[in-house]
Amino acid sequence: PELKDEVILVSAHLDHLGQCWELIPGANDNASGVAVMMGMARALSDYDIRLKRSVMFLAFGAEEQGIVGSKVYVESPSLPLDQSYVLLNLDGVGVGNKIGVVAGKNYPDRYNYVKQANDQYTHRYLNPSKFLNVSRPRLDAARFMKAGVPILSFYAYGAPSVYHQPGDDVDKITPEIMEELSQMLYMTVIEMANR
Repeated sequence: PELKDEVILVSAHLDHLGQCWELIPGANDNASGVAVMMGMARALSDYDIRLKRSVMFLAFGAEEQGIVGSKVYVESPSLPLDQSYVLLNLDGVGVGNKIGVVAGKNYPDRYNYVKQANDQYTHRYLNPSKFLNVSRPRLDAARFMKAGVPILSFYAYGAPSVYHQPGDDVDKITPEIMEELSQMLYMTVIEMANR
């Protein structure tokens, strides 16, 4: 009963940089994040798993235009922000073989769930980092961190990328990293929700 009002937020931004999708279709930034988020949502709904904390999936618009969608949410949240256990943000998770975890060193208690799930199930190289850029945020998660919500923001790397360039299309995607990240975060969310 004491955990039922707490929520784990899982987010990704829907938009991409290009105004002409034929030039910059946004496969990695950020259709990959949305796909991983939807995979997690589907897996959680397909199995009858009882969770003590709630899970909310958020798809933000206008991240590339000044992180407006997350700003609007933080200013007028569906649930009070102090009930947010963590925000797990997915941004550019489709190209590479390694996983970066922004703010993993800021919130080691939240990051440890990710590390344990990776150690037990997916065995990917994880790189947690310290995040300090809340004064000039360029990431949806930064809005939440500035508002006092613990964050972990995920990205993939380790292969040539076309970040914010023409050619960000599906042929650059590494499906395996997306599948394994989805599996790892699925297990992470279950553990976070029930501890």
